[in-house]
Amino acid sequence: MLKKLMKVQKGFTLVEILIVVALIAILAVIALITINPAEAQKRSRDAQRLKELGTLQGIVEQYIGDNISSLTAMSAFSTGGNNQCGTGGWHGLDLCKYANTVSIDPVNRDGEYTLSDGTIQTGALGYQIQMDNNLRYNVCARMESSANAGKLTSDGVINNYFEVYSSTGGPTCGF
Repeated sequence: MLKKLMKVQKGFTLVEILIVVALIAILAVIALITINPAEAQKRSRDAQRLKELGTLQGIVEQYIGDNISSLTAMSAFSTGGNNQCGTGGWHGLDLCKYANTVSIDPVNRDGEYTLSDGTIQTGALGYQIQMDNNLRYNVCARMESSANAGKLTSDGVINNYFEVYSSTGGPTCGF
């Protein structure tokens, strides 16, 4: 009889298990709110845009250097376009000598983007290449993440686009 009373129970009670599960759930909710996966995805796509703008700038500069005598003013916008390097691509130029494919925006359709003051609007997300008759160019993109609003004014031109360009007096973004 004494042995029966001395027997120690092993394991957890149902109440203890429920308390631990509830604590884990609360911590998971706090982590999701803190991390904000939607904003993280926007920042990731914006980082890709910044990288691709540099690539597009290099392609445009090479194209201008090789075709300087035959260039005319142009404007091309990537939304809904494809990434072919030939004239069938969104840019309308034969860029196959400089790249196998030409970048398209990670979203490549209408969506939310941020303005330089941090407000959010809906409209086209894509890349734009513009060139004037003086061989000045501008390659532009909109940013999705409000965390990148400051970059829209730190690129040398104060507007609602992030851009790389040959001259501040060149064509301006507008899509």
